[in-house]
Amino acid sequence: MTGTIRKTLPGVAYHSDETYAVDRERVFYRNWIYVGRAERVAKPGAWLRVEIADESILVVRGKDEQLRGFYNVCRHRGSRICDDEQGEVRSHLRCPYHAWGYALDGTLVTTPMIEKDEIDRESTSLWPVHVDVWEGFVFVNLSREEPRSLVEHLADQQDDPLSLGRFGLADLRIARITVNEVQANWKIVIENYNECLHCPTIHPELVAVVPAYKRGDIFEDGRHDGGVSLADGRTAIVDDPRLRLPLLPGFHQAGGQGSQGGDPESYYGAGVYPTMFLDVDGSSCLATAVFPTGPQSCRLVTEYLFSPEAIADPAFDPSPVVEFNERVTRQDNEACERVQRGVTSRAFDHGVFPAKDSWVHGFDQRYLRDVT
Repeated sequence: MTGTIRKTLPGVAYHSDETYAVDRERVFYRNWIYVGRAERVAKPGAWLRVEIADESILVVRGKDEQLRGFYNVCRHRGSRICDDEQGEVRSHLRCPYHAWGYALDGTLVTTPMIEKDEIDRESTSLWPVHVDVWEGFVFVNLSREEPRSLVEHLADQQDDPLSLGRFGLADLRIARITVNEVQANWKIVIENYNECLHCPTIHPELVAVVPAYKRGDIFEDGRHDGGVSLADGRTAIVDDPRLRLPLLPGFHQAGGQGSQGGDPESYYGAGVYPTMFLDVDGSSCLATAVFPTGPQSCRLVTEYLFSPEAIADPAFDPSPVVEFNERVTRQDNEACERVQRGVTSRAFDHGVFPAKDSWVHGFDQRYLRDVT
């Protein structure tokens, strides 16, 4: 045996309250975090509530069509403002405690039973957070300082998410949203995404569709576009190879190759640190946000995206794509929960990384950049 043994993170990194407190401050409150597609807040007055490591955030579409982000906290006495997952208002957000109202740009506009000279409304706007959009994907950043740009963040990844923009992701529309609760630390879920050594054991249906995964590889020999081939001419990751859905805008049927360097009979994936998965095949795009809910739990929200042509067809049915992916997700989640139960053992000081775990090791190294 030669070479240096590469160790995983220590066991406590996956379950201790102390580590989770560090993760909140140094990972989730300083990085760009994916929260959802812009179409979920398409109209002026529409808002979306997301929970990011114990902080409740509102993403709001203003009358000027701009997206803004705010802490979901009233400036009066700290009440939460919005409880629903999303909603729409005509002119302002209203706190249910004392009925203070905030315009869509966050400014305080109504204070019932409070005289105008009792408070300075101009300095009592909702606390803002940074918001930016790439290809229709909305990210927020809770940093107190001005963060680097979202594009710079996306360029600083071990995968290449920016390259997936060539498939016309901005034009896609949501057909289905699913939510999965996982009793595992968020890092376990991300690490699982970054390797396929588990695929032959855990995912028999998936390895039948993606032959490269039968060998535990996440890349395909001889390819330089980041894709892996699908079996039997599929253009979607589904059970039935005969299923044909309209291709994404960046793909073209002619010659089997996209004009921008994509093969519709392939799958392309990218992780966006810290908590996003982006999975593209010829017919669909899956955007998954991982929201930590505690030291040993997280929530997965997956948006199933298709071309406008597909969505517009009255006969369109996304179920084959959704059902296949949800089956794979359940298999992954069960494996992650099994890992969670194991890493809490007093015996688990650390694990080890073989060579094919290089992408998991890369994620751990990026994480350590933030927390050490």
